Amino acid sequence: MVNIEKYLLSVDKPAQYLGNELNAIHKKEFKSNMCLFFPDIYEIGMSSVGLRILYFILNKVEGFSLERAFSPMLDMEEHMRRDKVPMFSLESKRELKEFDIIGFSVAYELSYTNILNSLDLANIPLRVEERTEEYPLIMAGGTCTMNPAPLEKFIDYFVIGDGEEAMVEVAKIMVDNFDKTKKEKLYLIKDIEGVYIPSLHKGKKIKRAIVKDLESTMYKGEQLVPYTSIVHDRAVIEIQRGCTRGCRFCQAGMIYRPVRERSLANNMMLISNAIKMTGYNEISLSSLSSSDYSQIGNLLRTVQTKYERDNISIQLPSLRMNPHSVEVAERISKGKKTAFTFAPEAGSQRLRDIINKGVSEKDIFDTVESAVRAGWHSLKFYFMIGLPFEKDEDIIAIHDLIKRILSEARLINKSINITVSVSNFVPKAHTPFQWVSQMTSEEMQHKHKILKEFFYKTKGAFLKIHDMEASFLEGVMARADKKIGDLIELVFKKGAKFDAWNDKFNLKIWLEAMEELEINPLMYTGERKLEEELPWDFIDTGINKEFYLRELEKAKVEALSPDCREKCLGCGMNKYINCGG
Repeated sequence: MVNIEKYLLSVDKPAQYLGNELNAIHKKEFKSNMCLFFPDIYEIGMSSVGLRILYFILNKVEGFSLERAFSPMLDMEEHMRRDKVPMFSLESKRELKEFDIIGFSVAYELSYTNILNSLDLANIPLRVEERTEEYPLIMAGGTCTMNPAPLEKFIDYFVIGDGEEAMVEVAKIMVDNFDKTKKEKLYLIKDIEGVYIPSLHKGKKIKRAIVKDLESTMYKGEQLVPYTSIVHDRAVIEIQRGCTRGCRFCQAGMIYRPVRERSLANNMMLISNAIKMTGYNEISLSSLSSSDYSQIGNLLRTVQTKYERDNISIQLPSLRMNPHSVEVAERISKGKKTAFTFAPEAGSQRLRDIINKGVSEKDIFDTVESAVRAGWHSLKFYFMIGLPFEKDEDIIAIHDLIKRILSEARLINKSINITVSVSNFVPKAHTPFQWVSQMTSEEMQHKHKILKEFFYKTKGAFLKIHDMEASFLEGVMARADKKIGDLIELVFKKGAKFDAWNDKFNLKIWLEAMEELEINPLMYTGERKLEEELPWDFIDTGINKEFYLRELEKAKVEALSPDCREKCLGCGMNKYINCGG
């Protein structure tokens, strides 16, 4: 056991290293164990819905123990490296290298160097071929593993897609075969849906794991309660999974198809258990588009009726742009009017049609009017720039739209203020835009300059633009091949880590390493040929490439595709699961 007590009074937020939160699980008897590692700090990792679910599901497997670990903050890491303290798990303070499996939850490309940093802190060799039998199996799952290529050099096996069933199956095999070698264990799990083992699956198609029925999973709404602040410090219930809207830029909307709803009764059971176990008085009803849940009205009424005297507040993190969403938000706000969030994504109707956003200018103005009349005086808008087929007029259209919204909203309430948050579009694997080029640095600078000049004198509108350098690197990582694994390793050895944090990110290190390895970043951020084989093509998400190509062609002619609840678009998903198509 690693002893960290002497450091706790000299580091920030020491409670994040204790592992004794309310509802934490401490197993003493087990045949196989795993440490689930989130490669960022505790307050971010503990907000992960996937981590919360897997923690309780896998600990229900008889003979299996799952613990957690997070990247230590830099002050703790300084102590650990100085005193040669190895990376440890939260619950038992066991060294990471004593576990049978270390599983990384990978949600963001800029966390890759943190994966290597954690292995290094644990005194575990970085590359698969360097790790002998004495070291754990290293696993990875999460959104980023839809393109596993950049991490293959470091990972023994991936679980691609929904983890609840696949990882339980792996855990049971590990318990039954705890005395086998690592090679034997890998061979035993190689045919599980969603499992990709680079050493055994060369040239094979890997079908992502899909939980066909959310009702059947072992998760019952259990929640951990941290004793320190986290980003989303509330009970979180995933009311449905997937999205039917078909936005062409959105990877999550594609790879989590089809929509699978929990029943009203099941959602109420999860909510009731979460409140009972935690004492939280705030519940977040999570999904990619919460207001699209078919029972959303009934669910809100049922929760509010049941907990009328308990002062329970409800959060809906993702609402569609229509007056109905305002009605839903007003129903749950209980008079508290924080910022109302809109995501038109593009300023011009032409560009919204290109990305298949399905939001008209009338929708936007009707929603704004409803929100302002309902009492919201702070509005937040999300846009992207650098979208395919974008022109300068589309950038200017963001300002024009906001200026008109301000003008009309202030006819109702003169104190309206608007925050405009602008991100740089990054093409992602397994989307209709996986072939298009990303903005160059020069194009980003040009478009940022346009926005800043237009918003400079616009009173009541505050502009925030995402960092250009981080977006550039995210683009390289998102459509990377195996060669980028060498780059990740080299930049880590040069000191890169916490690249997702603006104050820690240093693009210069990455550019120097690219030059050293003779890597041209434009090979990854540039346009791809439609006929070329892509590094992630062997991952079968359930959606066929022909669908992506059709959607790309529709984008070129500014044609919309309907919501797939209204009409099946033949994406291919119904080969694997009955989604009504």
